[in-house]
Amino acid sequence: MVEWEDMTPEERDRFIYLTLSKDALEAIVLIMKKKHGPDVSTEKIMKFAFKVARNRMIPKHLKGK
Repeated sequence: MVEWEDMTPEERDRFIYLTLSKDALEAIVLIMKKKHGPDVSTEKIMKFAFKVARNRMIPKHLKGK
């Protein structure tokens, strides 16, 4: 499974923006701001978005293993 450290920043951004919709990205920003306050770092938001995008790419039958 691909991890955050395995990709360059450009690859991560491309992966996130291709995998997640605009609405999903907006929801992630709102969730992170509510959880960590209005001055949450961009890196924290991008790491969370990366986890969400990665989880969407894993088929359901492999998630339980």
